[in-house]
Amino acid sequence: MSTTDLENLPMDRAITAVTHDGSFRVIAVRSTRTARGIVKNQGATDRTVENLADLVSGTVLMRLTMAPGYRVQGIIQGAGGHGTLIGDSWPDGGTRGLVRASTGPVTFGSGARMQVMRTMPNGAMHQGLVEVSNEHRMSGALMNYLLESEQVTSAIGVGCVTSGDEVLLAGGYVVQLLPECSEPPLAVMYERLRNDFADLSRVLAELDADPDRLVAEILHGMRYERTQEYPLDFRCRCSAERVLASLATVGKDELEDMIHKAEPLSISCDYCQQEYQVQTEMLRGLLSAS
Repeated sequence: MSTTDLENLPMDRAITAVTHDGSFRVIAVRSTRTARGIVKNQGATDRTVENLADLVSGTVLMRLTMAPGYRVQGIIQGAGGHGTLIGDSWPDGGTRGLVRASTGPVTFGSGARMQVMRTMPNGAMHQGLVEVSNEHRMSGALMNYLLESEQVTSAIGVGCVTSGDEVLLAGGYVVQLLPECSEPPLAVMYERLRNDFADLSRVLAELDADPDRLVAEILHGMRYERTQEYPLDFRCRCSAERVLASLATVGKDELEDMIHKAEPLSISCDYCQQEYQVQTEMLRGLLSAS
């Protein structure tokens, strides 16, 4: 497996499928472009690369599982309170991420917590908090979140393949138990996931993280219908207008000080590193408006 420029990678996407007997709903996602773009822009290294990639895939899966039309954020507080990882997935398929680390990698284990925040139809924010253990990692944390906060029984796997600090493949799946599920198909699915999908990174490598192939493997021997497809990609939400809007919240004295320096103000987006130049005339306009 070799590295490939981001623009030459297959487009990320997710698909959903439902078994004909009404036992399972499956969501599978390829998030390679998204995870690679985020990791590269954040300059992530060491264990942070894998953990950030898994958070990105998991945040996308949570949005598609619970509310595809609403924004979902996954926020990891690292073990021992060291560092923060953020995954931010939007209804248009765009996802961005952020690393805030003082020293060393952001890891899972003792003290690591994941907060999931999703927008409700009425505009309110629903939040849930779970631990992220070293043993069960992101997949286990996501399953606990769905069970505890959403009362959804499911099996979840997220994983990635890396080379150094670069993400080669990223993706994952959710297998959701539906009300019609009976004991025989549940036993078959449990054994299949426990045995054949224990090493998800290996599975992703064998299937090139293709969501159609992943669903076909998960539902091997079962009749199912492919129901939805969702495009995905790494995409920031920043713009020159948003930068000006953020500057409009600073105090009058600070604006006057910026204007007095008579130099363009350079502001970089934390998510994508895009740099914006704010001219003195724009600052005067903000001062007049305030």
